[in-house]
Amino acid sequence: MSAWTTPLLIGLVFGYILVRTRVNTFEAIAGFAMGRNLLVPKVIATATAVGSVILLWEVRTGAASWHIKPFPLAGIAVGGIVFGVGMAILGYCPGTLIVSLGEGRFDTLGGIAGGLAAGALYIRFWPALAPMLGPELGKIRLGGTSGAGAATATLVFALLMIGLAFLLDRFDPAKRE
Repeated sequence: MSAWTTPLLIGLVFGYILVRTRVNTFEAIAGFAMGRNLLVPKVIATATAVGSVILLWEVRTGAASWHIKPFPLAGIAVGGIVFGVGMAILGYCPGTLIVSLGEGRFDTLGGIAGGLAAGALYIRFWPALAPMLGPELGKIRLGGTSGAGAATATLVFALLMIGLAFLLDRFDPAKRE
């Protein structure tokens, strides 16, 4: 089994779920942006819960390793704004761009090209941008990276994310229509 098998299978399953739930559509993302539909954050919370457990399992089995990145406050804030503006303009997030391209939606090509170009520019101008990213808050993580601390933190985090998904489902405006 190659190193690509597990991530490829996970990606295919996740893409299938996105297509079946229609969360990769403009209507779902725009509905979330306008506060009319909470499908997108419910899927994000669920995927985060499942992904965190899978990542811990992969680290424990040696299939992956931790690479905790630093937390530059201003950089995260500006990146979040740019991400949100891109989602508002495109009606897609980066993951749903790829899934929608797989569905044959070629309007995604502009967003994919723009994302790749922006990433290349960021890398090219990193030395000039680094001082503007704000105070460095260190490598923030929940629990430790090994032992019972990581497992406990991951389990608690995953359960909180699943609870959030159920809570959002209860108050989803789309379910009242």
